[in-house]
Amino acid sequence: MVDRNNFDRIWLTLGAKDLRYTKFEHSPLRESAGIRDSIKLALKEAVVDHHKHSGEVAGLLEKHGFRKASQILSSQLPRNHNTRMGNFGEVVSSEHLRQRYGYAMPVFKLRFAENFQMSPRGEDIIGFEMNDKNQILSICLGEAKTLGTYKISAVEEAHERLANAFNPFPVSLSLIASVLSEREDTYLANQVQEIMARLASKPFPRRNWIFIICGHEPQTPFDAIEIKRQIVKNLSCVDVYLQDLQDLVREIFDAPLTRKRR
Repeated sequence: MVDRNNFDRIWLTLGAKDLRYTKFEHSPLRESAGIRDSIKLALKEAVVDHHKHSGEVAGLLEKHGFRKASQILSSQLPRNHNTRMGNFGEVVSSEHLRQRYGYAMPVFKLRFAENFQMSPRGEDIIGFEMNDKNQILSICLGEAKTLGTYKISAVEEAHERLANAFNPFPVSLSLIASVLSEREDTYLANQVQEIMARLASKPFPRRNWIFIICGHEPQTPFDAIEIKRQIVKNLSCVDVYLQDLQDLVREIFDAPLTRKRR
């Protein structure tokens, strides 16, 4: 059964990698035929989850009922087209990393935007590889670009942002440490703070990701990176082709975004 935590693998399948890309791992993702309608509700739930805490959603449902709560939630999601496109890409990319690679994302950045009509500052995606003792082993850092029409400049910008992210550390780490502290998740908050302090003088293991989510299928999406003399280490580049992308984004943000509770 499709649900909020498994839709990625059902929806997207790995296509043929471009063997000309030798400096990074290339992963082309394409929609499985006839699957989109069956994953829309789960995708909507993920979008809501990234923007609103589950406790807040549950409270609205209990207080106002399904229909009214859905209207309130929709009004509190971005209306600006560019913000919607950017946030959609962050959600799809983050869920791919969570569901398929097991990265932990204890803080969803979109919940903490200074203005919900604008994308939050800092890196698009940040998560952690963790062991069974809840210890952070490495940082997962990513940039996501959601494009109606493919642009080489977007790929170049994503790589540049990753290259400059550790100066001295990803700015999103400060937000994550603060949120974890407020939650009284002291163990994890202390680890993040220690990583920030360590990065001032020496590196910490990291994996880098670039996601290009596009409304048409680019034939050579990452040539601009392959031709560079130097690229960030441990880089994976993912291109996701979604037909009628802008219509899908509009539907996901405008339609009711929670399951009706029985």
